[in-house]
Amino acid sequence: MSDLIRQEIAIEAEPEAIFRELLIWGQSSWWPRSSLMRFKNLSGKIDTQTLYLQKVKFPFAPSWHTKNTEVSESKFYIKRCFLDGMFKGFEELLISEYSQRSKKVAYCFNYEVNGFINKIMWKTVFKRLHINNINLVLGSLKKFLEKI
Repeated sequence: MSDLIRQEIAIEAEPEAIFRELLIWGQSSWWPRSSLMRFKNLSGKIDTQTLYLQKVKFPFAPSWHTKNTEVSESKFYIKRCFLDGMFKGFEELLISEYSQRSKKVAYCFNYEVNGFINKIMWKTVFKRLHINNINLVLGSLKKFLEKI
């Protein structure tokens, strides 16, 4: 059985502009320097086959590979699946209507934690850090887009 963490933020920007920034998630100029997560694009391009190495910025911290499995500009939707490491499941980024001026950006983390030690670390430390980190990232995205 998988768990879900859904985090949202309202952003006053056109959905096309938001989507362009979501595509470069982890590689953008607005990505917070203090983010605990580092993304390395192993494919060079960004599409439905893009492969990433994701690493937590702590010594001896976990890393894993993910792959974009869906990138839909018309639906404003990105799905990235975990290929190995401490998680099974996927991440989703999507944009929906919030108000006439704002769009809602949602980050959905659909996951199961692999391994006994990982489960303990996730429950005691990593889950809270993950949620705080995504809030930081979404806040940074909002500040960037609303300045344009």
